[in-house]
Amino acid sequence: MASFHTADGAELSYTDRGNRGDVPLLFLHGWLGAASVWEPVIDRLEKRHRTLAVDLRGFGASNAAPGPYGIETLSDDLSALIAFADLDPLVVIGHSMGAKLAQRFAIDRPEATLGLVLIAPVAAGPANFSAKTNAFFRSIPENPDVANRWLSSLTHAPLPPEERRLIGAAAAAANPEAAIANFDSWTTLDFSQEAATIDTPTLVIASDGDHPEFAREHVAGIISGSRFKILEASGHYAPLEQPQIVAGLIEGFIAEL
Repeated sequence: MASFHTADGAELSYTDRGNRGDVPLLFLHGWLGAASVWEPVIDRLEKRHRTLAVDLRGFGASNAAPGPYGIETLSDDLSALIAFADLDPLVVIGHSMGAKLAQRFAIDRPEATLGLVLIAPVAAGPANFSAKTNAFFRSIPENPDVANRWLSSLTHAPLPPEERRLIGAAAAAANPEAAIANFDSWTTLDFSQEAATIDTPTLVIASDGDHPEFAREHVAGIISGSRFKILEASGHYAPLEQPQIVAGLIEGFIAEL
């Protein structure tokens, strides 16, 4: 992995693979994820596209980076990355919490964002979880058994061993303090009114086993002109369950930009 320094001096890690002659693709992982969880998708895209995947502040190999760990700071970190790696303009591809970050970045840096692909997205508005659900999520980062049970619930069918290893290792690498602070940010931050101003071409991908109507209403329904696709026989971790289909949808989206 390579590294870059953010505006406040934190050192973050990222991968940079593929064809330099095409529009760059920047992949953003979800909560308790890491750049590595994108490997099955990137493997299918790197022959034709420059692909970058970042370990967000507090996660993966960037787990030693200091806070704050909120969505606003992570968006600033992305600005530092695209300046360092000369990525402007680019297509931003976010999964789960990474999709909320992608929306924030498109608002902050519209001139740099050629397109958005939001997979199993967290909405720009607050999560409105119950107190019980909040407590459960906040217990995950420091409890490996709970984390493993939670991860196993995020797919339609059990993942093959290598994919299970990817998400398990990513969750284990997360800085617990950062993970909880980041959770508190993405579940409470509300920029839905700003998200309604996004005019970047957007593809929203939901899974039939992961509340697709929520994504249709609260993400695709807010971003004017966005396209919406439901994957069958898939759960929250569609990039690992259906990497070939996800990569094909990304390819098709890019071809129409």
